[in-house]
Amino acid sequence: MSDSKVHLLVRYEDDAAIADCLDVKLNEELSIQSWGDELYALIENCKKERVIVNFQNVKFMSSSALRVLITANNKAKTKRVALFLCRIDDNILEVFKITKLDSLFKIRPTEVEALHSQI
Repeated sequence: MSDSKVHLLVRYEDDAAIADCLDVKLNEELSIQSWGDELYALIENCKKERVIVNFQNVKFMSSSALRVLITANNKAKTKRVALFLCRIDDNILEVFKITKLDSLFKIRPTEVEALHSQI
């Protein structure tokens, strides 16, 4: 069972679906599952060339949330949609670097850079 809270606010610009994460902490299993379901559905139904996930509000991310992102990345590759991550907090970005996930994902400092990056 997932919670009823909305975790992603999606808007469209140019060739991208942009998903703003509304959560400050991605650390509760039920919320992460629901957040993941929203992200997976966005990727699955995306008619754009890229999905950009904006983490501007997120200050903490658990390993379960990282697993959701890995799965989302795999789904995006299967769908031939470029998945970009942006506005990641420096502390969270450090975890991406330590775990070498920064080499798996297309991470950009800003949404504008993600919009204009080569796919």
